Amino acid sequence: MNWKVVMPGEEKRHTRLISSFGDWIATWGNSGLFSLASTKDSLAPMQSGEPGPDWLDVGWERYWNGEHFGVCLCTEKEPSITTAAVWNTVLALSFGETLSYGEVAVRSGIPGGARAVGAIMRANPWALFLPCHRVVGKDGQMRGYGGPSGVSLKLALIEFERKLKKEKEGGP
Repeated sequence: MNWKVVMPGEEKRHTRLISSFGDWIATWGNSGLFSLASTKDSLAPMQSGEPGPDWLDVGWERYWNGEHFGVCLCTEKEPSITTAAVWNTVLALSFGETLSYGEVAVRSGIPGGARAVGAIMRANPWALFLPCHRVVGKDGQMRGYGGPSGVSLKLALIEFERKLKKEKEGGP
């Protein structure tokens, strides 16, 4: 499991993470990562925050290198059984792999629950690390992803992952 429920009230810090896909804000504590979100469509002023811990910097670099990131994802609220099942299914997707919302629902034990998967993914606190961008429409088309420019970001992330995966496998 890459996520865990922690006691409420842990002190949290904020760190700005930079990528070729824009800036991201990570909220973290001693237990792990509490949230990660793109700032692309945020109306909030961008602040640097404080330097991130080594485990977050290493995890961030590993994600962008197509490697297992090893970051513990933390929540203070016990998720429903359905939410936990969806999180586990999506966490099991390999770099560059996609599934439809319906396929995630079936693998999570909720056949016919594509809309429920969409709602759970919409509330994903750990963008990239819980790779909701890898969940697509049943026709393979991109569906909502955090804000007005979200669908283009989702497509760019999937293309980035597939290209990097192919390069690592020795493909053109």
